Formats: sequence, structure tokens, C-alpha cells
Amino acid sequence: MNPRTLLAFIACSFACASSHALDPSISSLLRPQLSEDGKTEFEAMLSRGYKPLFNGQDLSGWRNPYPHGEAEVVDGEIHLKGNNKFFLVTDKTYSDFRISVEIHLPEGPANSGVMFRCHVDPEKEKMVYGYQAECDGSERRWSGGLFDESRRGWIWPSTPGRSEPKFLKHEKESKAAFATPTIRDALNRNGWNRFEITCFQNQITIELNGVKTVQWKDTMDASGFIAIQHHGEKGQTYRFRNLFIKELPNIVATEAVEIIEQSPVHVTKIDKDFTLVDFGKVAYGNIAVTLPKSAPFQGTMHFGEKLSKGRIDRNPPGTVRYGKSEYTTEKAESDKFIIPAPVNVKNIEQTGNHPPAVLTPNEWMPVMPFRWVEVEGWPEELKPESIVRRAAFAKGFDDNASSFECSEPLLNRIWELCKYSIKATTFAGVYVDGDRERIPYEADAYLNQLSHYAVDDDVQMAARTFDWLIENSTWPTEWAPHMVLMAHAEWIDKADGKWLSQRYESLKMKTLLDRSGPDGLVRSNQSQQQRDDIVDWPRGERDHYVFTEINTVVNAFHIEAMKKMAVMARAVGKEKDAERFEGRVELATSAFQKNLFNESTGLFRDGVGTDHSSVHANFFPLAFGIVPVDKVDGIVDWLSKQPMRCSVYAAQYLLDALFTHGADQKAIDLILAPNDRSWKHMVESGTTITWEAWDLKYKPNQDWNHAWGAAPANLLPRYVLGVQPASPGWTRATIRPHVGNLSYARGKIPTPFGPITLDWRNESTFQLDVNLPPGIEADLEVPAPENSTRVLVNGKRVEASQRNDRWILNKAVTGNVQVNVE
Repeated sequence: MNPRTLLAFIACSFACASSHALDPSISSLLRPQLSEDGKTEFEAMLSRGYKPLFNGQDLSGWRNPYPHGEAEVVDGEIHLKGNNKFFLVTDKTYSDFRISVEIHLPEGPANSGVMFRCHVDPEKEKMVYGYQAECDGSERRWSGGLFDESRRGWIWPSTPGRSEPKFLKHEKESKAAFATPTIRDALNRNGWNRFEITCFQNQITIELNGVKTVQWKDTMDASGFIAIQHHGEKGQTYRFRNLFIKELPNIVATEAVEIIEQSPVHVTKIDKDFTLVDFGKVAYGNIAVTLPKSAPFQGTMHFGEKLSKGRIDRNPPGTVRYGKSEYTTEKAESDKFIIPAPVNVKNIEQTGNHPPAVLTPNEWMPVMPFRWVEVEGWPEELKPESIVRRAAFAKGFDDNASSFECSEPLLNRIWELCKYSIKATTFAGVYVDGDRERIPYEADAYLNQLSHYAVDDDVQMAARTFDWLIENSTWPTEWAPHMVLMAHAEWIDKADGKWLSQRYESLKMKTLLDRSGPDGLVRSNQSQQQRDDIVDWPRGERDHYVFTEINTVVNAFHIEAMKKMAVMARAVGKEKDAERFEGRVELATSAFQKNLFNESTGLFRDGVGTDHSSVHANFFPLAFGIVPVDKVDGIVDWLSKQPMRCSVYAAQYLLDALFTHGADQKAIDLILAPNDRSWKHMVESGTTITWEAWDLKYKPNQDWNHAWGAAPANLLPRYVLGVQPASPGWTRATIRPHVGNLSYARGKIPTPFGPITLDWRNESTFQLDVNLPPGIEADLEVPAPENSTRVLVNGKRVEASQRNDRWILNKAVTGNVQVNVE
């Protein structure tokens, strides 16, 4: 392990662990509680694409190479018994994989583990040797540690007499990591425990009950067997179940994405050597050409996202894409010839100080984002019918599933840009962060998910991305609670109780509860303040945020995550969990309001110990409903006077907060602002996919294909049209248009029951026409024009109560409805 990787791991270990004793009353909310029969976990692993290593009936595929020890199958479990140490070993060897094994230790002295990439030598006294993920039942509590059985001893943590000298260099750091409460207490000593081990090339990661305990680089073994251990205690029975493997790399696009051939919109001869081909919009793909009937030739295909003086910009700024592929047709097997895009090495990295990049299928040949190609060296005039772009999009993406139009033409252009951004970035099968890394990040994924639901009618990618991120989490503090938000959004959209119950327990460590104190608030140590507590990205978008031990934005996400965990706990029948989460929400909210609100300014401060109030410290609590009722108007009024002082990511939450609390026109004005910090600037730049940042000067290395910048794709249907689900699965909806200064808006919103179509007009009176598909009823809250006195539904007056500037209908509606406010 190189020093850089070691330091990164140490930082991660302490970032994931709190420095104080954990509250025993919330222990069950911190550690996943595996079911007694294991059926939920078994089905969950199958649904996540894993294959069983154990069939639950017999020991097919396994062997005991020792002359001693007993292995038997009991009620779908493997039971190991013996008086001496032995291992049950797979028949097959494996190289790159992620495995999951559940272990139940016996009472009393016990030690076990999962061997991986291990070896069997019948000639040796200790015939099974190699890597082991430790399951330590002793008071030492090194469960999840990396041990090299019968070879090099302890690797992480390390200890004198049991480790080679080179590993003792990190003895202090590794033991300190295992002394932190999160890792130390990860093992459920008297219950089932899930070990998950990932090996790819030279990188090894071990997780125990959702807690990452080891991230290590080692070149000793690239492949080997998998084995489970009986430590040799007489009379002890070790139990194992749900043994699964997913071989890597996992290329999800193979089943989830399709290649579509697209014809160019313009073909322009530049000179005798170059022809410029324009496909109208950027998409991820490569090129296929129909070869002329001439002798074989060589050429170069130039791919680009940006033009400069009528030519592809070959030195674009930031990570705006340019690349070239040289080709020869000498060995072409048919007249249809595919020219792959050039490979960016970072797009295919599988190891390093970051999660693996998402790969695309080899049979596609490499793809990249581009709008234009310059064809160099074509032997004759290039005809439009001789070239196509092979573009990758999610299978079945329905361009007709949604629509939006309003009285402001620029908003319509922005919505179309954002909608296409969602479609174009589905190329990998999961939501990725554009083309710089092709890595899913939790916050990016959540924003993509919200917009994908709003523009497409059969969204499977959100759940697939959630599963990817459970296995490949990233580093920012607030990104972990986004996993709770993702699961909740999927539950609300589809009401799939089975899906949720299979994943509920994996969310507990995502709430930041392990970092919370007796008052319910999350603490951040110096490392977390300096690196992990992200607030906004890039750093220059933080509105001079002051980082302290108790961070307002971090705690806002913590409280929101626990609120949603309580909802999901009830949905899966975990009533006690729900009550405990609600108790923590109440505790933390009280402390949040007491310690972080500045009475003298009427604003939330950035944290305890500073009086600085950023916009972030106020719009996140406002968006999450944490602001006391009597303080809301003051914060909304203050935010309404501010320009866009956050990134395109945080703007999702800022605009959510403004729309929800009646500042409709301010939210619209920010989207349309005549400066370089708005979607007006993006759309007028000519881009066809949203950007990672407002402009290159705010993030010099930004890319031009980043869907976390596509928030209006969900904000305009959810707020301007006003349609949102009110119950899981859309059986009940809320329709609450936010009209601002717009005179009309109309559109189509996809739901599992079919689309909701809606058309409203806001003039001297307000009229709403809505068509609800069978299976959905809707609660209506409509604007109350000045001096309005009644509400009519299909021409008949209905009971409604006026609250501030809205009429709220007393009864839900179904079917085709026309509402008039007079």
C-alpha cells in the first residue's frame, strides 16, 4: 500500500467514526439487523445481480481438504464443527469479484473469517493459506481486519509478533482505526454479520455490516479460492449462510442501454481534406460509416463537443471533450465500418483512490460525448447517408412520456435542455458524473433520479444506481444521507415494498447517526471539517461558509435522512425503528433550532462558534422543513433578496425551498437571471447538455455533460405545473401550481398509472384543466386571485377553504376535471 493510499484510508476511517461513545439506545439504528431466517437478505442479493456460491441444500461446489472437520447443511445454512482448525473451500478459483457472506459465531471463545483468493497445498501442514477477512469474537474486536493466514500474519491492523516489519509501520494508525466506535462495534457478537469483500486487480476492500474496515493494495495474489473457517474450538458450531458472488467488472449497460443510429443534421465540406458533420446535439457514442467502393484508405476521425471558428476546438477548456481516432479500412470485413472514439484512461480506471469507473460493453467499442466530427482523409465527397452516430441511451427511454410549455419561451428551452440532459447521460446504465470520471456520486445520482422520474415513464436506472452506490460509496459527508433520499424517492415513486425491505437495513449507516452526540447533533472532527463536509461544490460556491464542529448543513441532511428513515421503517413494518428515528429527529431538531439560529439576525448561522450566515445554512433547513414556523417568512424574505450564491447542485435545494414557501417568482427569476449564474446563460451558450458548473470561470475543469445541472427538468413539473405524489406509488397526488408571473402552463407528467396531463391559465381568473389516469386521486390547492370568492369543479361550486393566497379543495378529485376560481 503506497503512503498516499494509506493516508487516504486513515482519513476515511476517522471520517466514518465518531470520537465519542455511542448512545446505546440507538445501537439498533446504527448496525444492520439481519433477519433470523435470512430470506430477505437472500432475495436482496439475487435482486442486486449476485450469484449464490451455496445452493442452500447441499455442499455442491465446496470441499474440505482436511482429514478432520465436519461440514453439513442445516436449514439452508452451512454448519462447521470440529476439534481442530479447518476451512471449507470452493471448488473454483476467482479473480476479481465482490463476495458477501453472513456469519454467526457461537457463544464463548470463537474466531472465524472468510478466505478469498486463497490457496490449498495438501503438502503443507497448514494447507489453506492466503487473505482472510477476520471475524473476531474476542474482546480485541478486530473483526473486519485483513489477515494473511499461514503466511504474513496481520496486515491491517498490525501488531508485533503477528505482522511482518513492513506492516508494523502503520501499527499505530491501524489500531487507532479499529479502536474507533464505528469499526470496533461493527460486529454483532450474538447475531448474524455480513462480510462483504471486494477484490479488483491489486485493491482489496472489506466491509462488515456496512462499515468499511479495510482498503488495501497488495500484489501477493490475483486469484484463488474462497473459503470459510472453523477455528478449532471443540464443541463449537460456526454457522454460515447467504454466500454470494458478483464477478467484476460489472458492466450494467449491457442489459440496460441500447445503441441507436442517428443521422447527421448537417454535413459541410470544409476543404479538400476535411468534412464537418453535425449531429445537432451531444450524445455518447462513436461513428459508423459506409465505405466507398474504392481502394482501402487511412484517415482520422476528430470528435468534439465545442466549435471554434467553424472547426472542432482541438484544445477546449476544462474537460470539454475533444479526441481523435486514426483508422484504416484495409481489413474492413464489410462496407459498414465502425470508428471507435478514443479512450480516456480515467474513464476506465477500476482501482485507485476512488470507486471504479463505470465501463461500457466491449462490443460497443469505445464511446465519448460529442456533437461534431471532422472527417479527415475521406477519398471522395462524404454523403450524409454514409455516416451515422451510434449513440447510447437507456433502453425504452420515452421522449413522449413528458412535456412542458409555459408563457415564458426561455423556460421552455431550459426545460427541453434539461430533459435531454437526463436522456443523454443514461449511456452507462447508471447515473454518472459526466465524462471526466464516469463515476456515480450520491448527490449527483439523487438529482438525476428526481429529474428522470419527471421526464420518463419507466425508470429503472434510479434503483440500479442505488445498488451500485451501496457497493461503491464516495467520500463527502452529505453524500451518504443522499442514499436515504434516493431510497425514499424510489419508494414514493413505485411503492415497491419488497425492494425497500431488501435494502432498508443497508441505509442505517448512511444517516450519520454514528457521528451524533447526546443532543442529537452530528459532530465533525478537523479532518471532516477540512475535507469531507462538503456543503457545496466546487469550493468557491460555498458563499464563504465557515466550517465548525457542529455544521448546519451537515445536520440539516442528518435530520432529513432520519425523517425519511422513519417513513421507510414504517413502510417495512419496523415500528420500533420508526419511533426511535422520530425520537432522534425531535431531539436533533430542538438542538438544531436552539444552537444554530441567530436571533439577532433572524438567520441560521453556518455552525456553532460562528455568526456567519451563508445562504446554504438557510435554504437547506428551509427545504427540509427544519425552520421554526415563526422564522420562515424572515428567511424566505432574506433569500429572496440574494442572487444565485450556490452551485448548480445546491440550486436544486434553494429553488425547492423558494417554490415550497411561496417565492415562486423569485425561483423563476433565478432560473432566468440575465447573468452567468443561471440556466439562461447555459441555454444561450448553445450547449445541448447541462454543465457541471455555471461557467468555466467558476470551475475551470468542469465538463459539459453533467446532469446534476438539470434540476429544472424536475422543478418545473413539480412546482410550475404543481404535480407531486402525495402517497407512495402515486395512488394520491397533490396538484399545487406555482404560477409566479406566468399567464399559462401546460404539460404531461409520467406516473406508474399513466400520464397526468394538466393545463392552467392565470389571468383575471384562474382555470385548471387536469386529466388523472384511473387509479389516481388528487388533492387540489389552486391560486386565489384577488377578490376571488368561490371554486367551481366541472361547473359546480365545491367546498374549499382559503388559506393565504390559495384555495384548498375539501375533497380529492379523479378523472377529467376543470377547476375555475372566480
